[in-house]
Amino acid sequence: MLAVNKALCQAQKIEPLNTAKGYEPASRVWEKSAQKSMSLQEALDVCRDCHELAPFTFNNGNTFAAIGRTLVDEDLKAMPPVEAQILRTTMCHYIVGLIGRKELQQVLRHFEPMLNAKAPATRPVAEPEEVAPSQEQRASA
Repeated sequence: MLAVNKALCQAQKIEPLNTAKGYEPASRVWEKSAQKSMSLQEALDVCRDCHELAPFTFNNGNTFAAIGRTLVDEDLKAMPPVEAQILRTTMCHYIVGLIGRKELQQVLRHFEPMLNAKAPATRPVAEPEEVAPSQEQRASA
């Protein structure tokens, strides 16, 4: 999660900062979750929970939405573009709290046959491979 936030902030030429209140709780949730396999819904719940804890000063929502998108990147390549965008947008909106669990589940159920071509339940929540490991970030004052 640190590496993704750092990359997003660097792209905007802003300093990636952690929040004093939210970073430690979000880090604990993230570390605990990263150690186990989970369903796509569970992984999106972790992203949403961490987003709600607001561990980052800048790009907090974008960070967790980007991580959520990486969970289905390979599956989306096999989908028609409109369907891929619907799934991507719905997941991101769920993570940042714009839609609820019911709406997400309806969309996931609709796309379940396409998503089950791979095994998302065996994918751990982790940093995307293409983002370089981050250095320590300073805590927000």
